[in-house]
Amino acid sequence: MSLFSRKITPASSPSSPACVLQDAHHRREKNRRARPLFPGRRVAAACLVLRHPGRWSVLHLRLMYFRWQHVQRRLPVSGPRGGTEAGNRQTKMAEPGSSTMFLCTRWLALAVLLSFTARHSCSAAPLTIVEAGEARAVIVVQRDQPKATKAGEALQTYVAKMSGVRLPMVREGEAVDSNLKVQLLVGQTEAAKKSGVRFPSGYDTTIRPDIFEEEGYVLKTLGQRIAIGGNNDGPYNGTWYGVHALLEQLGCRWYFPGDWGEVVPHRETITVPDLAIESRPDFASRLVINSGWVPMSPDESAAYSEWISRIGMCPNPYPSVGDGFLAYLVPPNKYFDTNPEFFAMGEDGERHAGEHASLRFYENHTMLCLSNPDVFTESVKNLRATFAGENNIPHASPLGVGISPPDGMPYCYCPECKKMSLNLQYPRYFERTFQSEEFFGFAAKLAREFPDKFISTMAYSLREMVPLGVDIPENIMVLYAPIACDVLHPNDSHLWRRRDLVRALKAWRERTPHIVIYDYNPGLLIGNWVPERDTANMAVNMPIYKQIGIKGFQAEGRKAFMQTWISNYVRGKLLWDAGTDVDALQDDFYNTFFGPAAGPHVRAWWDACDAALLAEPIQVHEDFFINHIYDVAFVGRIRKHIDAALAAPASAVQRQRVAAAALIADHLLAFAEMNEAEKRLEYDAAAGAAGRMVELENRLHETYSFFIENGPGQQSFLFPTGRRKVFESLAAKTNGPDGELVAPLPLEMKFRRDRFNEGIVGSWFAPQLEEHDWGKKNTFYTWDQQDEPEDRVGHDYDGLGWYRSTFHVDPKFKDRPVKFWCGGAINEGWVWVNGQLAGHKRYSIWWAHNHAFELDVSHLIKAGQENQITIRVQNPSEIGGLWRRGFFWSPRQ
Repeated sequence: MSLFSRKITPASSPSSPACVLQDAHHRREKNRRARPLFPGRRVAAACLVLRHPGRWSVLHLRLMYFRWQHVQRRLPVSGPRGGTEAGNRQTKMAEPGSSTMFLCTRWLALAVLLSFTARHSCSAAPLTIVEAGEARAVIVVQRDQPKATKAGEALQTYVAKMSGVRLPMVREGEAVDSNLKVQLLVGQTEAAKKSGVRFPSGYDTTIRPDIFEEEGYVLKTLGQRIAIGGNNDGPYNGTWYGVHALLEQLGCRWYFPGDWGEVVPHRETITVPDLAIESRPDFASRLVINSGWVPMSPDESAAYSEWISRIGMCPNPYPSVGDGFLAYLVPPNKYFDTNPEFFAMGEDGERHAGEHASLRFYENHTMLCLSNPDVFTESVKNLRATFAGENNIPHASPLGVGISPPDGMPYCYCPECKKMSLNLQYPRYFERTFQSEEFFGFAAKLAREFPDKFISTMAYSLREMVPLGVDIPENIMVLYAPIACDVLHPNDSHLWRRRDLVRALKAWRERTPHIVIYDYNPGLLIGNWVPERDTANMAVNMPIYKQIGIKGFQAEGRKAFMQTWISNYVRGKLLWDAGTDVDALQDDFYNTFFGPAAGPHVRAWWDACDAALLAEPIQVHEDFFINHIYDVAFVGRIRKHIDAALAAPASAVQRQRVAAAALIADHLLAFAEMNEAEKRLEYDAAAGAAGRMVELENRLHETYSFFIENGPGQQSFLFPTGRRKVFESLAAKTNGPDGELVAPLPLEMKFRRDRFNEGIVGSWFAPQLEEHDWGKKNTFYTWDQQDEPEDRVGHDYDGLGWYRSTFHVDPKFKDRPVKFWCGGAINEGWVWVNGQLAGHKRYSIWWAHNHAFELDVSHLIKAGQENQITIRVQNPSEIGGLWRRGFFWSPRQ
């Protein structure tokens, strides 16, 4: 089954499950994508492929076709009835219901019926390329075409893996063993061309809407030969994709990188069904890069690169663009000393350039002052020199150049730049004014200076939205990177975050056809490595992206397949064919990778995780805000699926894979237990659970290194290793060498929203405040994790909220220091103890993760009495509230 191929002419095939899936897939094929393999023949002349079925010869059917053509030529094209009697008679002959029309319709219907019958009864028999462990075919590769040679070697390798037989391989024109009756023609061979096969070809870089859409391949049976060729021009690798499509027809699969992730059936005899396939990808850019967040070894990088090409991926064909490319136009190490006004002004009124460990300045951390006309003039001068070969702006190419400000939220605070940005702030999940108008106004001017070059840009961070009042030239490419978007729900969701993403994407597409999405896989920020639902989301999203008309994807991936699972594999298939049946694709994976007995149970576990995330109305892209979904009760409930998989019959290799899936399930349970212990302030237990997560990650890494990286980079508090250290330090404060617990912050506190900012004026922090109209709120979860949305599209409450409670302090803490530690107040907080202001937790944006703070409240505590605490939380946008609870503690003297 080739799961990224399109079948134009149906052919006979074995009735294996894979072929059944293939047939179902091809029945859904969009005919508008097809073009004939043999151009110049009309569809009605299908008789040319028949092999004299019975007495109905090619001649009979051709006569029927020409009879129909003759009648067609006598039909009036348009105009009123009238004129001569003969003319009226001619017109009447072709009227609906007339005898001539009826007879011709019968003739044509009979021709079509016989064509269909003959096609299915007389398809070519499958060709045997290996029989009983003996070679029956030779691989003939196109001469002087390295891409064809590489593809031929891949075909040779995997046929040998399947059968133990290494098919001989020669270049076209070299002698072929006469005993080998079948020839596998790899590349755009002359033999295939002489047989009438028309291969996709060409690489035209003229700027136009359909640029980079020449890629594709053909699989065509030609008697005792099979043509396997595609477009190898420029960056294209059509023949490579064609070979792997053929290997998929034979049962080979590449679900994950390297040997561990592939399925190769063992067969002493290999037959290839009659083929007539032409396939072209739906998207020109099809890439998931590996992020430096989780590094790969050189061997892993090589295996990963080969794997993504096997599943149909390719690099982004547009000029490269990335964070910080903008300052390459005017490098600070050359210009800052003489022209500091070229560079961004900080809030302090001073001009700044990015710092670097070894260089004086670093372009990738440098923002330019884009309102300065001299910056534009110098940029144009430097670019002209680069395109003329007299300069060398990094990442520039004959196709163009990429420009983008540094990562984060860089901004120039000079009056002119602020004026250009229109003081717009939307969406509100970025804490600064947007700069789409400023940046894309500059990029548009630059693009007009070089109309035959692409200017690649990034719609990212403060530039995500379409600029107002800026015309985008046709040679602007936009890499759209919605970093803060919800990753729990697909694009057809009624929830506002995904809805607005689709709206923004459509708005960009109206401005330029050159849109590539830069998204993230895993999509959940940080790194607890818990299951995501990118596979299920992509099944919905990709047809929508195809309908919108984007050019494809350049996704940021990580070596975290225990979290992303088969989503990259599925993404590769959908990028080739947005109409791929993902449900069938998953059935194929689970049944072939784990075996038909265990596979459905492993799938049931992952499907349960998908369903739980989808059902939750919260819209987030952080794994630390889904701990109320993946709780102990849920994870325990779905464990039965893994237990059933472990008990199911399977081969030795399949059992190893099921065991790896069980480790992933164990890891999710440890995650849930870690959060449950933290919620109860049982930090020793939380540290133990985090330690189990690390241990399981190590075991998964040993099983298959692509599951997770367990090196020094995982020591940060963002990861389980770092979380364990945090919990150990909290345990030391509450019940260890560093301190003693004074009182826990209650898990549930009185709560009231402050929609109109009345709380401070109304002294809501006063100890004796009447609380009869206050509700209650959990202090471990944000209020977004607890409350129903404000409207049907899922907007949560944004604004002020107040928490109040009392706590008792033992007399023994009299005259001892007491501190208040809180897991977080998102995004900003103020604390009162016994009616007195204890301190302020400064603003930190909700996705920044570490919101913990600590205050010294020794002077406010009343030992031996009931004390009162009030916490005011401000959340201007998105996620808000108290988080991860807290406690009062006393340091040991």
